Amino acid sequence: SAGMLFAGGILRDFFGQTFAVIEELSVNLVIWAVMFFGGPVFKRGSHVGMEFLAERLHGTKRAVHQLILDIALLCICFLLLWKGVEVVQVIYDSGKTTHSGDLDVWYLMMAIPVGAAIYSAYGIAEIIKIICVFFDPGLSGKVFPARLGESEDAEGLAK
Repeated sequence: SAGMLFAGGILRDFFGQTFAVIEELSVNLVIWAVMFFGGPVFKRGSHVGMEFLAERLHGTKRAVHQLILDIALLCICFLLLWKGVEVVQVIYDSGKTTHSGDLDVWYLMMAIPVGAAIYSAYGIAEIIKIICVFFDPGLSGKVFPARLGESEDAEGLAK
């Protein structure tokens, strides 16, 4: 996205050419990236969060707390998926294009339902992991590491 904007600046400043599609694509690529990578970030626990309550809970209490939060988030993802599909259908039927006229808006808006579906898949996987803690409390340390550095995913990211 930044490279596209840089190229657009070069074209505009040195060659007097400007392409609106470059700006439109760069903004929408950021939106697509956020929607697509939200699920993997959620799985790794790398998202921004307020853990002051969760850090005080241990074992089953922490699992119940996290399960409630994950179910609420999953409901929001399902709502976003459902409404995102509706929005895409309306925009597709309207035939709306971007200001430059080069891109169909429905294609860009697909980031919402596709990203929500990806996020939902990761959310379901996390809920399954938490439910497993109820059946095997020994998994609690692996599902809820005390610090990011103790999780297997964090070690993989550090290397």
